[in-house]
Amino acid sequence: MIDTGNGLIEIFTNADGTHCLGAIRHFALLTDNVDDAVNKVKAAGYEVFVEPNDKVISSNPEYPIRMAFCFGPLGEQIEFFCER
Repeated sequence: MIDTGNGLIEIFTNADGTHCLGAIRHFALLTDNVDDAVNKVKAAGYEVFVEPNDKVISSNPEYPIRMAFCFGPLGEQIEFFCER
């Protein structure tokens, strides 16, 4: 996680560590309330493929979050998360 001052940027590689150019596959947005964001996504007609849940990101220090994923208009994966 990189703190930008106004938010956080999550950066990671593909599972095999390869770099490829093209459409955005995934991005994460910090929000105050994941559940509210998911309700708005569903109301707009988009698919939520990971319902809101709690997770701890393995880092030093550990980073506890609430998160969910949906598909955007171009098939990109959008993550909503908030700090716990």
